[in-house]
Formats: sequence, C-alpha cells, structure tokens
Amino acid sequence: MIRRTVALCALVALAPVAAAQEVALTEAPASGDCFRYHIELDLTGKLLVTLDGKAEALRLEARARHVFRERTLTVTEGLPAKSARHYEEAVSATVVDVEKTNRALQGDRALVVAGRGSAGLQCFAAAGPLTRDELDLVTEHFNPQCVTGLLPGKAVKVGDTWAVSAPAAQAACLFDGLIKHTLKGTLTAVADGKATFTITGTADGIEHGAKVALVVSATGTYDVAAKRVSALTWKQTDDRAQGPVAPASKVDVVVTLKREALADAPKELADAALANLPRGDVPAELLLLKYADPKGRYSLTHGRDWHVTGQTDEHLILRLLDKGEFAAQATVAVWKKAEPGKHATADEFKKAVTATPGWVASRVLEDGPVPSADGRWVYRVAAEGKLDERAVVQTFHLVAGPRGDQVALTVAVPPEKLKVAGTRDKELVAGLTFPAAQK
Repeated sequence: MIRRTVALCALVALAPVAAAQEVALTEAPASGDCFRYHIELDLTGKLLVTLDGKAEALRLEARARHVFRERTLTVTEGLPAKSARHYEEAVSATVVDVEKTNRALQGDRALVVAGRGSAGLQCFAAAGPLTRDELDLVTEHFNPQCVTGLLPGKAVKVGDTWAVSAPAAQAACLFDGLIKHTLKGTLTAVADGKATFTITGTADGIEHGAKVALVVSATGTYDVAAKRVSALTWKQTDDRAQGPVAPASKVDVVVTLKREALADAPKELADAALANLPRGDVPAELLLLKYADPKGRYSLTHGRDWHVTGQTDEHLILRLLDKGEFAAQATVAVWKKAEPGKHATADEFKKAVTATPGWVASRVLEDGPVPSADGRWVYRVAAEGKLDERAVVQTFHLVAGPRGDQVALTVAVPPEKLKVAGTRDKELVAGLTFPAAQK
C-alpha cells in the first residue's frame, strides 16, 4: 500500500514536468533549400459592385490548385527572399455571378522566379513576359516564403505565444504594403513527434491600391524530428475596399498547404537550369505583360502598372497605377480594316477624335504623324480639355499596319498626374503589334 502510494505521488509530481516540456520550433532557411508544395485554395463570398446606379452583391467563388517545386536562392530577414519555382500545375476556376473563368499556366512559363520585398511579391517567368492571368496565377496563391517566419525560432511550451514578424505577416497576407497586424502564434499540442501551432489575429494592408482587412485563423504542423513545418491550413476572412482597378469584396478563404523537403534540387531547378537567370536587377523586358486580342487582331505588351479593367469585342480599357493611386486610363479601340498598304486619313482620324463622347478640347498640344521604323503608320493628337466635365490631357494615336490593320489608342491623364504618366502613352504604342502575314 505504501509502495503504491509513493508511486502515485511520483506520477503526480512528474506530470507537470511532462506538460511543461519545451519544443524547439525553429527552421532556418538557407540558400539551396528545396521543397515540393501542394497548395489548394477555396474561396466563397461576394463582389460588391454598382450597376445602373444601384449597389449589388454578386456571388464570387474560386478554386485553385498549385503544385510546384521551389529552390531558395537568397535569404533576408530570416525568410527566403528570392526563390526559383517550377510549376507542375497551376490552375484556377472563378465564378462571378454566373460567369465562369478558367485559368492555367502555360508549360513554357513553368519556371518562375519569386522575389519577396517591402513592396510585396514580384514574380517573372524566365522564358519571357507573362499574361496578366498568368501573373495572377503565380503571385496570388499563398506564398510559402513566409512559412518559416510563422515559427517563434526558439523553444516554447504548450500554451506559449509569440508575435509573427512583419515581413512574414506581409508575405502570408500577400500585401503590397503592410499597415499593421496582430498576428501571433501559439503552441497548442505536442504528440507523436508532431507539434501543432496556431496563427491568429488581424492584419491590415494595401493591395493594388485598395485597403484590405483580414482576420486570420490558421493551424500548422511542425515535424519535430525533421525540424520543419510540414503542413498548414490558413483560414481568413477578407474585407476589401473598392480600389482604382477592382471593386470591393467580402470573402472567406481556406488554403491548405502540404510541404515536402527534397534532398536534392530537381533537374528543372538545378544549377544548369538556372544559369541564365538574372543575378542582379530584373531586366525590364521580363517584367512586361502581354495581352492578345481574343480575335487575333492585335497584341499589346505593357508594364505591370497597367491593369485591364474592362473589355468588349471592340475595346480594351486599362488603368495606370502609381504607388496604388490612379494615374491614367488607356482605351484601345479596333478600327475598320483598310486595304493592304492603306489606312484612314489624318482628317478622318481627327474628326473621330473631335466626336469623342464627353470630350471638349481647349488647346491642341500636338498634331501630326509620328515616325515609325517598323512599317506602321502612326498619327498622334495631344490636347488639353475636359472629359465629362473633368480636366484631362488626352493623347490620341491611330496605328495602322502594312496589311491595313488599324487600332486607335487613347490615353487620358489628370493634369496633376502628367509627370507620373510621362511618356507611358508612347510606350503603349510601341508595344502594339499586328499579326504577321501568313506564309
């Protein structure tokens, strides 16, 4: 009886010690680290728009799946700062009201470099310019560069909490800029060689010029023996204000991430495969985006700060953002095709410019043909005036190809944004091309 009592007392005495056992939740990323990721997203919510002067909430649903291998190239602030990714799969399906859109990353754009910085995530494909849809596919999924920053980086006990670093919070929330956050981690359990932790709190930031408020509730799994995070389920409610290039929305998002360490770099991410990647600043041509008219009438290569905000059979509308603020609007309009070697006259074009709905010119700044060495005919009119009673400076270009293809490109800039817009209209004209003649 005495022996039994002593044994029970010993067990009681040891219980608090076992419960208070520390676990080192640390993972230090290093150049050369390779992982395989499987990330799935499920989004449901509402898009808040104004139609015919009335506020409406449209059903918004999205699903996405990304499977890729990633090799860390550089590390800063305790997180991967530059990584090379090779996508095995990158697809999404989005439903807005009743309209469904499917996106997929083309095979020749599978090798992508992801750079994390103070201005958010910058991705580019090694093979050349991406489309806007492709750019969204590789930048708007959960960014695993944040994963190691979700850990405390030290030994903790069950129940202990820690603050998530600002760089990790910004990367996890995909913000262009972080305003503030209260994200904290908590170790909740240790069993069978696995440590379970949570990430909870709020985060406010900016994305594409719109303010975003998130409420986060995530759960992660840490493999104690392997000393790395192996899985993460990230849940957030997302309240986005209307921005200069997108309407407001309220959505719930669930992301599931599975993470597997690779002993060696796969051939797609081996030294030889990455030998031609830029080592310093990314060349400007790799940061361009490409747009192809659905009917094949023209193509447009443009900077990433131009965002497509509207599209019909005959028109394409883009908005220029400068540090998240609206700076200019461009409209690309298809003109009736002329006979090969011919184009509309300057007088016909200027007559059409004068008849632009809502436009009243007060002073013409420029009027005449623009030299072009690529076989195109370009005519340019620039003028000050008012568009729908708002002061703007507009430049009008008519661009004609040697086979009679014609496109008008108009750029409207508020006077206070003229310095920002600079020669961006001319850059758009330079990026406009027509289909080559078939042999």
